[in-house]
Amino acid sequence: MAKVICCVKYLSLEPFEEISLLIKAAYRESDRRLTEAFQPLGITPAQAEVLLILQEAEPLSLGELGDLLIAEGGHPSRLVDRLFQAGYVQRQSAPDDRRRLEISLSDRGKTIAHQVNEVKQKMLASIRPLIEQYDIESLRNLLETYLQGSQWAKTIEMRRKLAQKSCQQSE
Repeated sequence: MAKVICCVKYLSLEPFEEISLLIKAAYRESDRRLTEAFQPLGITPAQAEVLLILQEAEPLSLGELGDLLIAEGGHPSRLVDRLFQAGYVQRQSAPDDRRRLEISLSDRGKTIAHQVNEVKQKMLASIRPLIEQYDIESLRNLLETYLQGSQWAKTIEMRRKLAQKSCQQSE
């Protein structure tokens, strides 16, 4: 019996390790569902995120866009290149500095961004009843504390401000 208890002890996860695994799995499942939802539009979740950010804050330089994305390396150049090739974004020199390229949505990009937002709102509406069953404030506080001082904390704060600005403009 002692061996079984010993083995079970070694198989158990530390609480934070388990939370990390759950977050990673939830992210992957969310990405899978978004991939499926955006497939009829012919775009990826990462491309959809760029379109939605530009919809709220265009024009942006590549660096400014990268600061608002939670992506490996934070370099959106390949994403922007694909969106440019699809005719969803346009690049032009900034009026105050011709060396600086600004990215904005094309007319076609504005149309697809609107469709992306509709898909996103449907996804959020479907998950909202589940989320409302739980106290997510404690989890949010834990994750914010863990991320404090990291580059991701800054990115999340910038996205919050962008969302607040967008909400105020729509009122």
